[in-house]
Amino acid sequence: MHTIDLETARRANNELLRQQHEIISKEDLKQFRKRNDSAGLIRISVHLGTILATGYLLYLSLGTPWMWPAFIVHGIFLNHLFAPVHEYSHGTAFKTRWINEAVLWFCGLVTIWPPMYFRYDHAAHHTFAQVQGADPEQIFPPPRTLLGYFYVLLGLQLWVRTFGWLFNHAIGRIAPFNRQFVPESERRIVYWEARFMLGVYAAVIGISVWLQSWNALIFWAGPLFLVSPMARALRLADHTGCADKMDLRNLARTVKTDPVTQYFCWNMNFHCEHHLTSAVPFHALPALHEKVGHKLNPTSKGYLAVQWEIVTRHVSGFLRKAAGQPST
Repeated sequence: MHTIDLETARRANNELLRQQHEIISKEDLKQFRKRNDSAGLIRISVHLGTILATGYLLYLSLGTPWMWPAFIVHGIFLNHLFAPVHEYSHGTAFKTRWINEAVLWFCGLVTIWPPMYFRYDHAAHHTFAQVQGADPEQIFPPPRTLLGYFYVLLGLQLWVRTFGWLFNHAIGRIAPFNRQFVPESERRIVYWEARFMLGVYAAVIGISVWLQSWNALIFWAGPLFLVSPMARALRLADHTGCADKMDLRNLARTVKTDPVTQYFCWNMNFHCEHHLTSAVPFHALPALHEKVGHKLNPTSKGYLAVQWEIVTRHVSGFLRKAAGQPST
């Protein structure tokens, strides 16, 4: 990872805008950027209502053979709450800003994602997506290995990074590479954000110990941690194996999936369209796909098929070496 100066960032943004205007005109893009409160309120209400329902099913199944299936289903919908965190970090889910920020904070607490810091980190990802040494969210810098694939898929990389953020920020430190993406005027907010979040989690642990209750582990932390490989598999499909350069047509992929997964991913399976312009709200991404998807990097494969493609192609050098075959 290297230091990025303002001139480099400016040139990167200008290049992305140039490519964007080649794919879709400013005039055509305007219709997709319209925000409203109703779409976001309906989607988050359905999502949270589903989590309450799966949590209740988990409660009913405790002590029965159905407990683990209910645990996994509950964990799937909990982990999908990263989708609104991502959407709210862009500020596009709602027209009313305070609603956006309130729900961002709530979902960030539940999923253990520091919302204010993630906003800056993720903005840099959009500017330098797939650029080695510059993209703060690039999952697979070379060398690529099968062990590295499973390390990411199992969520170990996620939790090491997230808790590293929280503990370092809580003592007033940001990694030198990431510091450049956070305005100096906002660093104090990032530090207090981490302290507040850690305080909340410490309070949950303390109350659980005092009450001798396992509820927080059973209905929240356990499903969130143990089912996180599902969420990581979806995120791996966003960029892994795509072009390692600033190319809006090929730096991400759009994945075909079932309607339920698409709904609770908040349409982030249209990831190439999202990178075309992050100002388009989640509810407009399918329409944007219909307009320009043929110019981007769509795939007719689902998420499982994409995982197989990643393993057989992205880490193929490792697999050939393990099989005693020459690398290409």
